[in-house]
Amino acid sequence: MPLTFAKAGQTVTVRRITGRDEVRQHLAELGLVADTPVTIISEMAGNLSVQIRDSRIALDKSMALRVMIGGGNRMKTLKDVRVGETAVVKRLHGEGPVRRRIMDMGITKGVQLQVRKVAPLGDPMELNLRNYELSLRKADAEMIEVE
Repeated sequence: MPLTFAKAGQTVTVRRITGRDEVRQHLAELGLVADTPVTIISEMAGNLSVQIRDSRIALDKSMALRVMIGGGNRMKTLKDVRVGETAVVKRLHGEGPVRRRIMDMGITKGVQLQVRKVAPLGDPMELNLRNYELSLRKADAEMIEVE
């Protein structure tokens, strides 16, 4: 899940950085590398002020979305649902056009869906919802909280 999901005062662990090589290199120079603990100092509209070791840095929303985190009480996302299992959508975490696109595909709060298949390399996954089949990228599935 992206760093933007963390709340002020929470300490999380960086799992990986996504995006172009230049972006990953820039974030690594700031100290954001895998297995690094990060404390969220403040958050405003997706922009974050974080502490990494003894340094404080500010990240705009586009950069914070590239930092994938783990640790703590992790929510269950659609990406975690196994083939053959059924889940109910609890919440959508995307922003703007991404959230709208997911909703346009019929994935809204309260919808029951079943994971039918996952591609051999793990991406995309095929879902059955509202009496039709839908292929969804794992990156999008990670933004869908389920129960």
